[in-house]
Amino acid sequence: MARSDSLRSEIARLEARKSPLSSDIAKAEKDAATARESARRKRDQAARSKSLSTIRSASSAAEREDKKVAAAEAKIAKARKDAAAVEKTIATKRASLRSAEASEARSAASKQKQVDSQRRREELAHAREVSRLSTPRSEIRFVQVRPPEPEKLRVLYLTANPEATEETIVLPDGTEQQYGTWLRVDREVREVRKALRGSKYRDLVEVEHLPAATAGDLIDGLNDHRPHIVHFSGHANFEGLLLENETGGNEGKGITFELLAQVLGNTDDPPRLLVLNACESLAGSDEILYTVPAVIGMSESINDSSAIIFASAFYSAIASAQSLETSLNQAKTRMKLASLEGSELPELRVRDDVVPRDLVLVTPPAT
Repeated sequence: MARSDSLRSEIARLEARKSPLSSDIAKAEKDAATARESARRKRDQAARSKSLSTIRSASSAAEREDKKVAAAEAKIAKARKDAAAVEKTIATKRASLRSAEASEARSAASKQKQVDSQRRREELAHAREVSRLSTPRSEIRFVQVRPPEPEKLRVLYLTANPEATEETIVLPDGTEQQYGTWLRVDREVREVRKALRGSKYRDLVEVEHLPAATAGDLIDGLNDHRPHIVHFSGHANFEGLLLENETGGNEGKGITFELLAQVLGNTDDPPRLLVLNACESLAGSDEILYTVPAVIGMSESINDSSAIIFASAFYSAIASAQSLETSLNQAKTRMKLASLEGSELPELRVRDDVVPRDLVLVTPPAT
């Protein structure tokens, strides 16, 4: 049984308790009024009588009626206290019900979003395969895998967070609630730098961070830094990435994975690895692999905390001269150790000529 259904049952049970309490209060009030009136009449009788025995008898009867009044008022007080407690409990349960309904609505929307996302990915994968088979790849340059060289590993780290992801949830009562999340991409970069400082071969890794990155920044970064790894953290979906707008507008600028592949291939020194620390980014691996021999992406939506742990652990392993395969597995294990969701989301895609266990991006100095 859903939490909301359980709460509705509890509220109905509590509402059913209110009616008997109201009846008890009404009956006790009637009894108190009857006894009070009877006591008044007995005292009037005692006041009018000149017979001592009649006065004593009437006064005694009045006292008995007074006791009935007191007992009835005690019942009234208890019933009212019980009714107030029931009302308070009902109010608390109703607040919990609203929260449960909102949570269940978000969960249902999230599940539906995953179903829709999976369907869109399948449709897009089919369309891409049809396009690949029917369209020549003249605009995308195929890049051969280069052997490692004895030099510093250069990482071009791009982050973009042009707009919050917003989601509107419609509750059962018809009201709407909006939820927005800003990604903590700056925190991610800080944690990566911290992890690198504690790594064995930290002096052999060089990170160039481009915050609020645009497509132009990516091209300039490829030209200026000749990175071995290009890393992107921000928003994405199964179609492409969301970068900052070149014009400075508040709306982000989307770049499809096919266009991204062209950008990465239009340089004399393409990167060896592309890391897309963004939701649903694994969908672009087919296009990217034509120009970059290895791609790491996320198969579904990933939360902020998981993305940060993944990135810091991955580069810590890379800077310890671990292979690409081992570095990815270490990062996923760190996510599990931190009890975070999504350790299965980061996935590696490579070309046929790449062996992940043999690909070491940091070459230790000869001893």
